[in-house]
Amino acid sequence: MIVNEVRLHLDEAKTPGVSTEVADAVARLWEVVIDELGPESDLTAAIKPIERAAGVVVGGKQQN
Repeated sequence: MIVNEVRLHLDEAKTPGVSTEVADAVARLWEVVIDELGPESDLTAAIKPIERAAGVVVGGKQQN
């Protein structure tokens, strides 16, 4: 659902020539979240691909 809303925003924003750099990055992140964690993922899941890529856990200890 979130990725669909971001995509709709991007489609509308590109029409008048508004900068969409941040929204483009958010859309890419959500596509990764959905691919890796499934379409039922909520907002809290967005940090997981970033944690995995950085080898850290935000707000907790890394699990091996």
